[in-house]
Amino acid sequence: MIEYSTQVLIDSPPARVWEILTDASRYADWNPEVLGIEGSFSPGARITARVRLGDGATRRVPMRVTELAAPTRMVWTGGLPFGLFVGRRTYTIVPSPGGTEFHMHLVMSGPLSGLIGKSVGDRQPEIDSFAAGLKRHAERRD
Repeated sequence: MIEYSTQVLIDSPPARVWEILTDASRYADWNPEVLGIEGSFSPGARITARVRLGDGATRRVPMRVTELAAPTRMVWTGGLPFGLFVGRRTYTIVPSPGGTEFHMHLVMSGPLSGLIGKSVGDRQPEIDSFAAGLKRHAERRD
């Protein structure tokens, strides 16, 4: 199993952060890692994310929204048949005195996770840039 996580304090209300996080059509406006989303976020919905890897390559990654608990939690799950590889991204929004605490956790599991992990490289920089992009966009005052 391979895990990555990040968290950031965002000087913006949780409702604003949730609105940005769940607007699939606008990911390209703020997100350097997920360049676009086909589909919409609803429980059980199928989505396809265009993801930029560390080497600059992009991949289309089909997933399902396996949890959507507005306005605090969203989970995307994808992978290969028979559990050979499972990728799960969990996004959590927590109200805090300074605005919003945002957490993102990526878990890659299954018998092929090591091989797939090697092929996509270290995901931590992309996970951190996802959180930083969300923070920048949510804190804009225009």
